[in-house]
Order: sequence, then C-alpha cells, then structure tokens
Amino acid sequence: MKMKVANIFVSIGVADHSAGCAWWSTVIGREPDRRPMPSCCEWDLTDTVLFQVLDNPKQGTVDIVSLRVGDLNAEISRLRDAGFSIDEPEQVSGFDTLRIATLADPDGNTLNLLGGE
Repeated sequence: MKMKVANIFVSIGVADHSAGCAWWSTVIGREPDRRPMPSCCEWDLTDTVLFQVLDNPKQGTVDIVSLRVGDLNAEISRLRDAGFSIDEPEQVSGFDTLRIATLADPDGNTLNLLGGE
C-alpha cells in the first residue's frame, strides 16, 4: 500500500520569530493565513503546501526553500523595491527557459525564486 499524502508542511526555524514572520510576509506578499500557536505563523501556498515560520532555529528547519513564481522579473522588482538584496537571475543548466534568483532570510536560510520552464 502506498502512502497517501494530504499536505506538505515546509518549516523554517528562526531566532527572532517576529522579524522572521515579517520578512517572510513581505516575500510572500501577505500576512500569514493563521497563527496556530504563538511560536508559528503559517501560509497556505497552494491547496496542499503549507509554509511555516517557527520560533526555533534548531528544530524543524530546512536550509533552502525554492518557490516557482509566475513572473520572476516582477517578483524580483517587487522585493528589491521593498529593500531586499537579490542576486541577478541566472539560467538553470539543462532547461530551456528556467531561471533562478537567490536571496537569504535574516537567519541565513536560502530562498530560490524560480521562473520559466
């Protein structure tokens, strides 16, 4: 019998929860969908993918989050206008149009923004 997955949770642990939630709110472009507990802010990124910022830099963390966006150039412009430092997008080897731009959150977690195919 194969596993049936209903949701995927991606969690980032941060040292300063308030600053981490604010940073990711700016990146995502909206406030969290919910705060299920004082140490967690959470967004529904798709119907099945939930993204969490946790007040715990040692547990439940990943080093890299990659988000494929509809208009990479527009997202880069929006985030630069908000004061973020983002690398210039580069072509991803082996793909016709896929490009990647990278930035880091205040805790050093990498965020890759992907655009194209």
